[in-house]
Amino acid sequence: KEEDRPGLYHVCLATGDSGASALDLYNHKDMLGEIYVGPYLSFQPDLSLTLIQDGVSGYALAALDTRSFEDTLSANWWPSILEKYSSSSPENFNDREKNLFGYIQNPPLRPEKVVNQYPSHLHIDLLEKAQGRGVGKAMMLLVLETLREQGSKGVHLGMGAKNARAFTFYTKLGFTLLDKNDAEWTMGLKL
Repeated sequence: KEEDRPGLYHVCLATGDSGASALDLYNHKDMLGEIYVGPYLSFQPDLSLTLIQDGVSGYALAALDTRSFEDTLSANWWPSILEKYSSSSPENFNDREKNLFGYIQNPPLRPEKVVNQYPSHLHIDLLEKAQGRGVGKAMMLLVLETLREQGSKGVHLGMGAKNARAFTFYTKLGFTLLDKNDAEWTMGLKL
């Protein structure tokens, strides 16, 4: 729901350092959310789950067709976000914000070899208070089943390379490692 957007952006920031809090790492508090949450709420609301537990405490977000989603964002999302941050004195951004601004200026496309076999993508973030009780697994299973029902043949995700807990979580759900670099690992699951 649209009224959940501020809370979802907060969850994104509160988990934005490979699962740990990034609250003190950014001056522009909505920047992470506008990259990693906002597009799904606006263009894939049917695949956007919000966890309400003592307030907004998590989400699972997905896009059925990654390439189509990237095209939609290129035309209908990134231009307004770029305009917003271009007027925010980018020269005063800290290093992390400069990296995000670079992402907004030239959003990376997911690799063809991944998208061909795993055309959907997703991500999930839960505040620490919501972790460890099976809620994340239930949310993932619901998103995976919805993707399957909508005809997806596979789904991929990116995760911070340092997030061992997430790697274990995804592996238990059947995801396999597709690619990795020092910063991010890509995992996939056939549906």
